[in-house]
Amino acid sequence: MPSILLKNIPPELHKRLKVEAKKARRSMSQEALYLLESVFSDPKPLSIRELPAPYKLSKPVSEDQLNRWKRDGME
Repeated sequence: MPSILLKNIPPELHKRLKVEAKKARRSMSQEALYLLESVFSDPKPLSIRELPAPYKLSKPVSEDQLNRWKRDGME
C-alpha cells in the first residue's frame, strides 16, 4: 500500500490532529487518512466546495472602481 510522509506540519495543526485522533480512538495516521477520505469522497471538486458566499455590496460598483481595485491587487 502506498504511503505519504508529511513534513513541516504547523504545531497547532499537529496538536488538533492528535486531539481529534484521541477522541476518535484512532492513531494520528488513521485520523489523517479518515480526514483525507472524507474530503475526497465528496464528488464536487475542492475548488467549488471552498468558495465563500458572494459578497453583497450596499451599492453597485462602477467599472472604473473595479478596474482600480484590479490594478491595486484587490480582485
